[in-house]
Amino acid sequence: MSRFMPRGFGSFQGKTDRFAVAIVLAAVVMSFPVWCASAPAMPDYPAHLASYYLIATGASPPAVSNFYAIEWAFLPNLAGEIIVPPLSDLVGLEIAGKLFVTAGIVMWVLGPALIHRALFGKVGVAPLFAAFFAYNANLTWGFLNYYFAIGTAFAVFAAWIATEQRRGAVHLLGFAAAFTAIYFFHLFAAATLLLLLGTCELGIAVQSMSARDAFRRFAQLAAVVAPAALAYIFLKPSGGETAVAFDLFDRMIDRLEAALQLSYDNPSLVLMAMLMSLLVVALWRGWIALHLRMIVPLAVLGLAALFAPEWAMGGWGVDLRLPAVLGGLLFASCDFRLERRKIAVLAVACGVVIVSNTVILAKDWRATGLQYDEFRSAARALPPGTRLLTVLDGDAIGYRSDQPYWHMAEFAIIDPGAFTPLLFTTKDQHIVRIKPAYQSIAAASAEQGSPPDIDELNDLAAGQIDEDEDIANVFPYLMRFQCHYDMAVVIHLDGPRSTIPPMLRLRHAGSFFSIYDILPDEACAPT
Repeated sequence: MSRFMPRGFGSFQGKTDRFAVAIVLAAVVMSFPVWCASAPAMPDYPAHLASYYLIATGASPPAVSNFYAIEWAFLPNLAGEIIVPPLSDLVGLEIAGKLFVTAGIVMWVLGPALIHRALFGKVGVAPLFAAFFAYNANLTWGFLNYYFAIGTAFAVFAAWIATEQRRGAVHLLGFAAAFTAIYFFHLFAAATLLLLLGTCELGIAVQSMSARDAFRRFAQLAAVVAPAALAYIFLKPSGGETAVAFDLFDRMIDRLEAALQLSYDNPSLVLMAMLMSLLVVALWRGWIALHLRMIVPLAVLGLAALFAPEWAMGGWGVDLRLPAVLGGLLFASCDFRLERRKIAVLAVACGVVIVSNTVILAKDWRATGLQYDEFRSAARALPPGTRLLTVLDGDAIGYRSDQPYWHMAEFAIIDPGAFTPLLFTTKDQHIVRIKPAYQSIAAASAEQGSPPDIDELNDLAAGQIDEDEDIANVFPYLMRFQCHYDMAVVIHLDGPRSTIPPMLRLRHAGSFFSIYDILPDEACAPT
């Protein structure tokens, strides 16, 4: 038996799963940061939570009904939208949002372990290494639908491998339902699962050298994928963005950093280097067996992670999606062949690192969560129906990350009921829509999804583009903003603040932000 085709292939029988309990404990521990803060410090989380609120209420509260509406459609980006609002009726919005994030983390930890068990017939120590990759850029950015959908895809892929020898019509029906659900959860997650299923079957078909067996396998896969393919062809609304943009050279480091992050913009490159070094040395010395069935899927997934575009179908950060999937699957596909004492040492080391990573993430999320709490307390004092603009004081922020505050103003949609231009309302990607009267003063695409800097406000107020490409490409909806918005929340953290433009009048001074009334000028007078 080759070390690349370990015993126990495709079977759930075998030795007692000594590490199954450790994997479950790791999932519980790694979920802790979600519950130690009022809200996870993800750049996109406040906008997601506001969307869930609007869906749960049908955008019916008077304060928001003038601005937003819900338009249901068969969009392949609906995981949180169809799970969190109904759940919020039972446990409340905040708890429902946290449960959704927690479920994603748990599935990212347990999923690779299920794949490992399906391949080797037991749960070894390797899935503990795979668990590290549950903290990745998809989580820390707040790509919640994709993150949850990939977690589900791990479980489906494990079940596909485990039913290799007994995959009947009932199994195929269940796989078709699961694949279709993942498609509606997130399109790119379904594409990733299809890549894994297809390359897995391709590797076996090439090995068997049987045309009949290959036809049977791919006929089964086609039956599983058919409902989702038909939904994409006939139900997905037309007219969405289809442009694809690559930035392979400048984004290569970002891809590497995306695989393992301990909080937003905090990659663990040292841990990554240690993991890759361990893997290379262990394969060379024969300490690890890599399952033969996973060689083709891992190779193709590696190429996809290396060459994925930055933009695709109107979405940004596509190149950040696959590196963590690759890392988790790589260790899920390995089995350590060491004596029991050395395996125990590895398990203890993994546990120490998992706890350390959890503490780092929890500390970061708690600190930012307290800032979110301060803003939400101030926002509750604003008049319902306030049109609220977010502005960054780049000089005061300096080199620190400002992304966790890009969507902070969206908390004000929930309470007191405000309008913001950066809520996720892109046509053919989201079911929350801005009513026609306000579409011209809101971001229309992901490219327009960041706030302006305070230095750009004077030009925006005057309607001047000059040589600032951002005003023309990113902020066209903010031209003459003083005529359309009531207030601005300026993020400055604790740095020396820039000069405030004359159209802003201080309303509230916070520890890391200030809220200003926006004063209209003569340019706003009706003609």
